[in-house]
Amino acid sequence: MKSIFVLALIGLSTFTFAQQDTTVIVNLPHKQYDKKHKKPSDEANTIKIAPLGFVSGAFPVYYERVINDFFSVQGGVGITSRNYVRNAFQSIGDNFLSPVYPWSNNSTYDLADPALEIGDRKANLGFLFSLQPRIYFTSDAPDESYMGISYDFYRYNFSIPGMVNNAATSEYTHAGSTKKEHENISDLMVWFGYQDVYDRISIEYSTGLGIRNVKGVKYYFAEDNSSGTPTTLEGYAPYKQTLFNFNIGIRVGYHF
Repeated sequence: MKSIFVLALIGLSTFTFAQQDTTVIVNLPHKQYDKKHKKPSDEANTIKIAPLGFVSGAFPVYYERVINDFFSVQGGVGITSRNYVRNAFQSIGDNFLSPVYPWSNNSTYDLADPALEIGDRKANLGFLFSLQPRIYFTSDAPDESYMGISYDFYRYNFSIPGMVNNAATSEYTHAGSTKKEHENISDLMVWFGYQDVYDRISIEYSTGLGIRNVKGVKYYFAEDNSSGTPTTLEGYAPYKQTLFNFNIGIRVGYHF
């Protein structure tokens, strides 16, 4: 009887050891997020604004849509107003913008304010639109570093009082009826940027290089004395520019 008990005890120990020896620990895979980036994989939409856009008179709203892990498309629409950057650095008189006047006489010159000059000229609301496909280098769109190629169009509208003769001073001043002007800007740019995606908010920093084409129309007023009899000339003179363009962008977004 004692022998049977010992054999049973040995058998039970062997069975328990065998059970422990065949135990398998399985670690199920799960997605890791760090403390900063918490973007769920099914969030493919981001709406953004440009908080510093007022400096260039642009107030856009952008929408970025993720197509796949490395590719997205961003579009934007908005309104325009006074472009402080362009007014400050690029309104250097008519010689800079070279308007095309209907006269060739060197003694005849434009008495109206130069294009873009702030003073009697007022900025009116215009519009803008933008399209930018993007490639994300880390294949984690819309997160981290990217390169984009964009086309951006800006329409700036202005108004300025027409020139009239002041009887008291016998000088022409901007005191007449309103004259409408405009400037169209087309940018073709290559952008390099980085977008941080947080729990619900995204912050984007970017730098762009490219070509800017400008086409505008300004109001002119002149007095021609070449014939001995003063003759006034009034109308609109077109101008155009092609410039190298450099830009820095900061955008804040909400993704969902």
